Amino acid sequence: MAVRIRLAGAGSAGVGLAKVRFAYSPVFETVMAVDGLRVPGAHAVHLPWVAWARERVGAVDDLPLLLDLVAGPVKPAWLMPVPDVRVPGLEAELVDVPPRVADVVRACHEVLVAPHWRRIVAVLEADVFARAAVLADQGVGAVLADLHPEVSWVDGELVLYGDSRPDRPHRVDLARDGLVLSPSVFCWPRAWAAVDPVGPGVVRYPARGIATLWESEPAVPDELAALIGKTRAALLVLLSAPMSTTESAARLGITAGAVSQHIGVLRAARLVTTRRDGRAVLHMRTARADALLA
Repeated sequence: MAVRIRLAGAGSAGVGLAKVRFAYSPVFETVMAVDGLRVPGAHAVHLPWVAWARERVGAVDDLPLLLDLVAGPVKPAWLMPVPDVRVPGLEAELVDVPPRVADVVRACHEVLVAPHWRRIVAVLEADVFARAAVLADQGVGAVLADLHPEVSWVDGELVLYGDSRPDRPHRVDLARDGLVLSPSVFCWPRAWAAVDPVGPGVVRYPARGIATLWESEPAVPDELAALIGKTRAALLVLLSAPMSTTESAARLGITAGAVSQHIGVLRAARLVTTRRDGRAVLHMRTARADALLA
């Protein structure tokens, strides 16, 4: 089913476009992670996580209840609320979910998602950062046009194409309420939209950088880690090629702010150099760092 989301048009004065914002959801990530366990072949990029999770899923009581709820191609809207702030807390999102279901989601998050949450957040934040740069440079239309191959921005409407393109698509009018753009890890490879929202709508799309999410951390020499610290040593290993702060954060599973602090120390020690490439700021280790690693 195709979904056409109207954000601008006659009489709307662009209100819907003015209310476009970014947010992501721990409940949505948890629900879609469970769906990935149900049909791992449809979420092949997450197979390393699936293998890890299957060894732990037995610790979740009442899991069949949640598996039944997400079994269909359309997921219940009440189970995946539209984020009302950029990073809502898990408990805040579960307020209106039936207690028994909330307990299962809470347990799934704790056992299956929370151990990887910092790394997931780094990927989601990197996506928001990159798209915010596009917004500042090219405007909201460029952001909407580049969300996902199944999503198009045409004449004030965001169009999400499903498995087919019917002549009578489902229409959603958000010209007054606005839209939340929500990057996701576990929704890969599809884009999702709320088809009957009350208030702001939401489009969930696969965040950039998901392919690197389950890669092992760079091998770090023990002696170097003892000398300058494990994170800084891992950062030096990673910076064999030019890389941005946000990409480094996503690869290491730490925040961009933490990377910036470590880069500052390494740059002061002449182990890292920083340069600007257009709008991007890239870091790379120096010959001095190569010698240290050797």
